Amino acid sequence: ITSIMNRVRNLKNKYRNEENNTDEFNYTKISADTTDNSGTVNQIMTTNNPEDWLCFLLKLEKKGVPQMDVGLLNRLIGRYSQAVAALPAEKYSQDESYARILVRFAELKALQDPEEARDQFHLARLNCKKFAFVHVAFAQFELSQENEKKCKQILQKAVECSAVPLELLETAL
Repeated sequence: ITSIMNRVRNLKNKYRNEENNTDEFNYTKISADTTDNSGTVNQIMTTNNPEDWLCFLLKLEKKGVPQMDVGLLNRLIGRYSQAVAALPAEKYSQDESYARILVRFAELKALQDPEEARDQFHLARLNCKKFAFVHVAFAQFELSQENEKKCKQILQKAVECSAVPLELLETAL
């Protein structure tokens, strides 16, 4: 747990530093990109709830296929990172929309860097362990990385921690 917490802290610091270093660039890019709905983001940040963030992010994903469009993938990862940074885990760990944001962020990171994706899946599992879909997504990722043993361990631990719905975990196992 200490190791995971240290990695989470390092990731948070890394994203915070990256955001500070690129704020001016991002502002210029966002201002020039009228399809990015920066006004919507400002409104979402004012209310700052996971449902609004998730709705916005899913709408943004419909603009293309992240696996085929590197620009869209980078924009999505930036927005998901912004959402994760804006939503405190302590407050939203029991919120399904928050859990879906964490999982989708990890899935998108998997397209770029499997190790960072693994860290994000750990973060999602650590913060939202009651949701079976979080564990299943992480297990699926490990299976895609040819770690069948790790995949089974994740699912078994999910059953032990009483993630719901149990049927989803049983099917995945």
